[in-house]
Amino acid sequence: MNRRILVVDDSEVTRAILARTLRRAGFEVLEARDGAEGAMAALREQPAVVVTDLEMPTMDGFPLLRLLKADPASTHIPVLILTSHGEAASRYWSLRTGADAYLTKDFQPAELLAVVSRLAEQAAAAPPPALAAGAADLQAMGPIEVLARVARHLDASLLQATVVNALLEQGMAADDFHDAARGALATLSQVVDAQLLAVAVAEMHSAMAQVFLQDPIHPSAIEALNDRLARALDLPADTPLETRIAGERGDVTVDLERAVWLPLPLREAIGVLAFLPRDGNEPALATTSPIEALTGHLALVLDNARLSQRLQELSTVDGLTMQLNHRVIYDRLTEELERARRYQVPLSVVLCDLDHFKQVNDSHGHLAGDAVLREAAAVLRRCLRSTDILGRYGGEEFLAVLPQVDLDAAGVAAERLRQGLENHRVRLPGGGEVRITASFGAASRDELSGTPSSDHLVSLADHRLYEAKAAGRNCVRP
Repeated sequence: MNRRILVVDDSEVTRAILARTLRRAGFEVLEARDGAEGAMAALREQPAVVVTDLEMPTMDGFPLLRLLKADPASTHIPVLILTSHGEAASRYWSLRTGADAYLTKDFQPAELLAVVSRLAEQAAAAPPPALAAGAADLQAMGPIEVLARVARHLDASLLQATVVNALLEQGMAADDFHDAARGALATLSQVVDAQLLAVAVAEMHSAMAQVFLQDPIHPSAIEALNDRLARALDLPADTPLETRIAGERGDVTVDLERAVWLPLPLREAIGVLAFLPRDGNEPALATTSPIEALTGHLALVLDNARLSQRLQELSTVDGLTMQLNHRVIYDRLTEELERARRYQVPLSVVLCDLDHFKQVNDSHGHLAGDAVLREAAAVLRRCLRSTDILGRYGGEEFLAVLPQVDLDAAGVAAERLRQGLENHRVRLPGGGEVRITASFGAASRDELSGTPSSDHLVSLADHRLYEAKAAGRNCVRP
C-alpha cells in the first residue's frame, strides 16, 4: 500500500508537527509550503493522501482542492482539509468542493492517524490511474503551469455552473413539459455542436418527446428519430408518443446511427436524451462529456416541469382520458361563445356518446371500459384540428368546441370523428379487441336567436344526439 502522505501548509511548525506524528505511525511524508507547490508535488509524486491547510500564500487550499479533484491525474487522491477554521460554512464548502475529510487543528493525534489511515486504505482499493501518456508533462510542470491548469478547471466549472443556471431558469419559466424541454434543449445546443437534440419521457400511460432541430432536417429522418425514441423508452405498441418539433424542417439527410443516447435519471419515469453531433469525425467521448455532466440537472428540470404539469392537469384534465374535464370544457365553451359574439364569427359544438358502452363494462369488465374511453378520447383528439377543444362531458360523452366553424362544417367534422372511431379497434387489457362506434349531435351558434348561452347550445346538440341514437346509432345529426 502507498504510504506517502503529502502535507501542504505554509507554517513550518505545523508541517513539523504533522510530519513527526505521521512518520511515527509509519508513513512517508512529503512537504509543500503552499497550494502551487502542493499541486506540483501531488501530480508528480502521486501520494496516497494529501493533507492541506486552507489559507496559504500564492495559492490557497480551495484552488488546490479544485485542481486535484478535477484533474484526471489526481482525482483519485483523497484530500484531508486540516485548518483552524471550524465554522460550518468552511466545512460545508470544503466537502462540497470535493474534500474527503475535514479536521480542525485542535485535533488529537489518534484522530488524525485514524482519518489518514482510512483514506490511504480507500486510495489503495481504488483502480490505479492511467498516467503514462502525460507523465513527462507532469514532471516538467512549474508554478505557472499549475496556475494555468487551475484556471482551466475553474473556467470549466464556471461554464457548467452557467449552463446549469440557464437550465434551471428555463425550467422555472416553463408552463409544461414541452415548454421546459424546448428551452433546455435550446440551452444545451449552445454548448454542443449538434444537428439535432431530443428528450423523451415515458410514464405509466403516456409518453412525451421534444425535438430541437439546429439544421433543416428532412421529415423522414424526424420520423425515424421518433421511432428510435419510442424504442429507447421501450414503449408498448399501443402507447402513443406525443412528439413536438422545434426548428425548421428541410431536405438535410442525417445518419442517426451516429446519435449519442444518454439515460436521464427521472423520478418514476423513463427518460432519454439524444443528440446528433455535427462533426462525424469528432470523438464520441469529447462530444458526450460536457452534456453527460448535465444530465442530472436536465432531469431535475424535466421532473419539475412534469410535476407542475401534472398538478395543473389534476384541476383541469380528466384523469382517465387526459382531456379537459366537465367544468373546464364548459368554461372554454363560454369563453369561445363570447369571442364569437364579439367578432361575429361562427362557432359550433359536437356532442358525442359512445354506443352500447354499458355492454363493454358488463361483458369485459371496467378495466376494458377504461381502455375504451381512453382510446376513444385519443381518436377524437387526433381527428380534430389543433384549434378545436375537446373535453369529457360526463360518463361516455365527449364535447368538442369548434371555433369559427358553421353548422355544415361541424357536420363534416362530426362525420370525420364518427369514421375515426368506427375504423379503430381497441385492444383490451385481458386480450382481444372490441369495435367502438358513437352517435353525434352537432349544433351551431348561428341557429339560436338572441345571445345564446352555453346551456342553450349544448342542449340543442344533446337533442340532436338523441335523434342520432333513435335513428340507429353510429350516425351524425343534423
